[in-house]
Amino acid sequence: MHDLLLGTWGPQIMALCQQQPLQVLAVVLTVFSIVMTVILGVRGFGSDDPGGASFGDGDGGGCGD
Repeated sequence: MHDLLLGTWGPQIMALCQQQPLQVLAVVLTVFSIVMTVILGVRGFGSDDPGGASFGDGDGGGCGD
């Protein structure tokens, strides 16, 4: 099952995590930040405008509307 999920990348990923843990952590945090920004938007939960990505849902998306 492990080979199906990671294939032959597993040992390479583990070696990279052991050799460069801070760089791996930085990449993980960056990807997490980008994903959360796309999902929640810049405004997040605290405003009436939910932000986030709109994929043709009728929102004009123009500035100053």
